[in-house]
Amino acid sequence: MPVSPADAATQLAIADLVARYCDAVAQADEPAFASCWAPDARWTGPGLDRSGAESIVATWAKIRRRFAVALQGIQSGAVRVDGERATGSWWIREHLVPIDGPARETVGRYDDTYVLGSDGWRFASRTFTSEVRPGPAAT
Repeated sequence: MPVSPADAATQLAIADLVARYCDAVAQADEPAFASCWAPDARWTGPGLDRSGAESIVATWAKIRRRFAVALQGIQSGAVRVDGERATGSWWIREHLVPIDGPARETVGRYDDTYVLGSDGWRFASRTFTSEVRPGPAAT
């Protein structure tokens, strides 16, 4: 199905939001991270359930301080537009280097909803699911 020019522009704006989120994580930039969220957003994942941008940002800042490096690489993604709302999913590979401890890698998927506000597209919700599964036992 062809994508309208308006939907293509929205998809690009949302892809930029996701990229800005990843950049804010990498740079530990709290104001940039905060700018990605709608005021009444929800952020969930393994052991994580926060509502409201202020709670989300405070929790993220506390978590982010535990890492010397936190890089999220976008592997692929898709956005579906429905007027002033949209949904999307993004596969990421995350490289984490804790302040105390060995580096680790996470692979997973964000399932998002987005809302258009007066200052552009923001996350209305963001759910992370880790897709790392134990491999077969070595023989």
